[in-house]
Amino acid sequence: MGGGTPHQQMAMGPVNGQQQQQQQRPRMSLRQRLRQKNRSEVGICTKYFLFFENFLMFLVGLGFMAIGTYILVLKEKTVQDPLDFFLDPACDMCLAGSLIFFLSFLGCMGALRENTCFLKIFYYTLTLFLLLEVAAAVCFFLFYYVKDVRNVLFPKDTFSKAIVHYRDDKDMQNLIDSIQKSLGCCGMSDTEKGYEDWNQNVYFNCSKENQSPEKCSVPPSCCKMSPGTVINLNCGANIYTFEQQGTRTPSDTSRIYTDGCLKSLGDWVNENSLVVGGGLLGVLLPQIFVVCLSRNLLDMIRAQKAKWNR
Repeated sequence: MGGGTPHQQMAMGPVNGQQQQQQQRPRMSLRQRLRQKNRSEVGICTKYFLFFENFLMFLVGLGFMAIGTYILVLKEKTVQDPLDFFLDPACDMCLAGSLIFFLSFLGCMGALRENTCFLKIFYYTLTLFLLLEVAAAVCFFLFYYVKDVRNVLFPKDTFSKAIVHYRDDKDMQNLIDSIQKSLGCCGMSDTEKGYEDWNQNVYFNCSKENQSPEKCSVPPSCCKMSPGTVINLNCGANIYTFEQQGTRTPSDTSRIYTDGCLKSLGDWVNENSLVVGGGLLGVLLPQIFVVCLSRNLLDMIRAQKAKWNR
């Protein structure tokens, strides 16, 4: 009689339970409620770490562009074809600097201004570059073992053109010399007689018609040098000799490296695969971290905008 019907008691049970829970909860003051509502969902550490990291890369890209442009203007470089562009270190520096400058600007301003458009372009572009780098790393490890892949990655005509223009471009000459000294090789082919590639150059060509003082020779960077010895600029002279029939034969190749640089590179990768793998991880892991950080910041900004629109 006094307790009501069973159905009424069951209906009142949950209501009374909710009222008790509400009474047990500590009441928030008006200031606390406003503070919780105005609290930003964007992490300060994430935002400014991404900003300063991209700001530093922005300065690096700007420096690359300035140095590359200065070198191109200084030597009055004329680009004749795309291959000539990509084989020039100064052009490569300008290209790399432009990409770094553009990407870091988007990341820097996107993080500072919490601009989702800039951050999206930065995130997706950096992710694309990261995937391309991983694909290039996989192909790089494959090229030594699969000949067809090696020929696609390092076309013979490309490196032959570098040999042909060795004396025409000072930067090209310095690049080839640096590669040959570092890898202990001569020529750019993937053979044990890479030094024969220099016969394609008009200055080193070994023929009776060639009147160059460097004919039948190879550059000094092909020579075997002991640490601390003085460089002999004529150490690569007269590698070939002529026979009476007019054919050329190697005379003394013991003083030069004979393997082509592609072969030496493949041998080095095979012997130092762990070092190369560690170096690649050292390059890729920071980029993966920045990609994750930019994605996290994007999600924070979206959460903050959703909070404002409630």
